[in-house]
Amino acid sequence: MDSDKHGAMVLWYRQPAEAWLKALPVGNGRLGAMVFGSAPEERLQLNEESLWAGGLKHNQQPSALAHLAEVRELLAAERFEEAERLADEFLFGEPRRMKPYQTLGDLRLVFEGHEGVAGYHRQLDLSTGVVSTSYRLGNAHYSRHVFCSAVDHVLVVRCERQNMKQTGFLLKSGWGRGMRILAGLGREADAVTEALGEDTLLLQGQIDGGSGVTYQVRLTADPGDGAVYVEDGHLVVEDTDEVTFILAAATSYHDRDPKEACEEQVVTARRKPYAVLHDNHVADHRRLFERFSLRLGGDDRSDLPTDERLAAVRQGAEDPGLVALYAQYGRYLLMASSRPGALPANLQGIWNDRLDPPWNCDYHLNINLPMNYWHAESTNLAECHEPLFSHLDSLRTAGRRTARVHYGAKGYVVHHINDIWGWTTPSDGLSSGLWPTGAAWLCQHLWSHWRYSGDQAFLERVYPCLKEAAEFFLGYLVEDTEGHLVSGPSLSPENAFITPAGGKAWLCLGPSMDQQIIGELLANTVAAAEVLGCDAELADRLRT
Repeated sequence: MDSDKHGAMVLWYRQPAEAWLKALPVGNGRLGAMVFGSAPEERLQLNEESLWAGGLKHNQQPSALAHLAEVRELLAAERFEEAERLADEFLFGEPRRMKPYQTLGDLRLVFEGHEGVAGYHRQLDLSTGVVSTSYRLGNAHYSRHVFCSAVDHVLVVRCERQNMKQTGFLLKSGWGRGMRILAGLGREADAVTEALGEDTLLLQGQIDGGSGVTYQVRLTADPGDGAVYVEDGHLVVEDTDEVTFILAAATSYHDRDPKEACEEQVVTARRKPYAVLHDNHVADHRRLFERFSLRLGGDDRSDLPTDERLAAVRQGAEDPGLVALYAQYGRYLLMASSRPGALPANLQGIWNDRLDPPWNCDYHLNINLPMNYWHAESTNLAECHEPLFSHLDSLRTAGRRTARVHYGAKGYVVHHINDIWGWTTPSDGLSSGLWPTGAAWLCQHLWSHWRYSGDQAFLERVYPCLKEAAEFFLGYLVEDTEGHLVSGPSLSPENAFITPAGGKAWLCLGPSMDQQIIGELLANTVAAAEVLGCDAELADRLRT
């Protein structure tokens, strides 16, 4: 698409992405890619949502409960240094550090002779969920279109070439020499690549040095009227004016046989013409995207590249349209990283280019995971909220064990981080780990969905999550010197305070954030019990 034909819901640029953070994301909830858009060599960094290191493991600390009361006594006496020393030694899970979510690898497409291009344009159309790159070279116009289909469960890359008359009009394909493209798959570790026939590449392996999740990536090419063959570990496509690459990925977390799952997805998608794959994707995407609109007035600046608009705002310019675009981009990212049946969006959605990413690219419950979903209901993406609800429900089993072993309490508890394997214990260190209100905060999302939907069947389904989270605090809270029930040992997440003695401490009894979250959880649980006509005795206990 030429730069003067874009719309208000388009992020667009005059240059390719020189770094990962400048690439443009696509995703279908489970499968995602970051698209860089270089003319000579396209890079698509790949992700599959369940490619997490580690595995199912009970990491509760058996010594925790025996030392809990002493830590509380020390905090009540304002002997913070002693309390933290004891807590650090005995109250954390073992191990303390979880393993990370990892990159799936890269798909690279080398376009021979595509240096020195003109009229370059790169964009993400939020209204269609398609990333496009276009440019001119010689007497030809080239374009690429990339999307991840939630309907057909594959990543699709379409490359096209059209010749131009001297007047600039595009002609149908078939004039002149066609494209020559080399396609390759790769991953930094725990991976092997092999060819399957003359039109398919496989990337497969088992992470954690052979002890973790197994995975497969399958790439196939439909060269149209051209040719495709394998050479030196690459698919070579040549003498064509159009080619469609289809990529599927699966892991043993979701599928007992990732190879079989990938084969089925690719074979099914290949039966459909590109136009059908594209139209299926766009229709499904618009079904969600077009439910919400935001117009803030002001001059239309969509004729400027997005990075130039952002630079102008940083210098003090007003651009209400950029704010609206930003809001819709947030909706787009949730749509692309959180769909029914998938895992919830992690610290980076589903997009991560590293084997050992910052903060494990995990689920941080002390703000990041809730924040990912704050706009789900208010911007009409309720379906995208579902993975969070399912994830919270999945944590109850491990959370009950942590509640019992660490606190001697009923119900379930989740602390500040977790993963897809059911990690619920205090983790990392004193500045963040001993914060037992992670599940309680996520329960606000259950109540929010009920408030927006009025769906009593939903409330019945999720009520056990509310009830058991509340039951935990009935056994966990303790009286302070003034007779108030308070949490602790806990903290205001990642915030220290100055002690009366002038030192710095993290842990305390009854931090404000805890008290507010717990109070809201108890009130919501009481209200849910009243709506459902159940647990009157429990509701009375929670009221008092």
